[in-house]
Amino acid sequence: EITEGDWSSDVCSSDLAVSAFLGFGLAMDALAVSIAIVVCTPFHLSAAPVMRVSGTFGLFQALMPLAGWVFAGKALSVPNGAGQWIAFGLLVFVGGKMIYEGVKPREGCLFTGDPTRGLPLVLLAIGTSLDALAAGVGFAPLGLAPLFTSTVIGVLTFAIVAVGMSLANRIGRRTGGRAAVMGGLILIAIGVKVLF
Repeated sequence: EITEGDWSSDVCSSDLAVSAFLGFGLAMDALAVSIAIVVCTPFHLSAAPVMRVSGTFGLFQALMPLAGWVFAGKALSVPNGAGQWIAFGLLVFVGGKMIYEGVKPREGCLFTGDPTRGLPLVLLAIGTSLDALAAGVGFAPLGLAPLFTSTVIGVLTFAIVAVGMSLANRIGRRTGGRAAVMGGLILIAIGVKVLF
């Protein structure tokens, strides 16, 4: 059950920092895809498509961790002392997957239509937020307030994707892969922090 305390009126600076780093790391996957959208789209992207993509990605990145947290609360019974190891394992898995996606060779552009609207955009948003779903399972072991942390993740994703798409022609597609690697390393670092 979601309580008022989940907004954590007494969220300490440590919780805010962990939430921000978690949000930054998870947003890198969305950033990599959004850069690819700009590079591969044959027409000029105005402010409206950028807002659609960043808004949709931010919304899914905020909702998916909540879904993971609800699932974990209803379906998992975690023995004392095992929570930290579960959070560590999930974050290392997600971080490792992001690093792999960031370093593997990229094929040509896969977008044949307009990926900034309709079903293609929703599918891209789901694909880039599945890692956030897994991260939400680790909210309880990490001691994070779910609603607060999910909001931070969503807002950071929105801002990072909007800025990334605006600068995509300058920073290039390779930067998206490096961003995914950096995000993966951040998530692994948070997982290691949980153990200590």
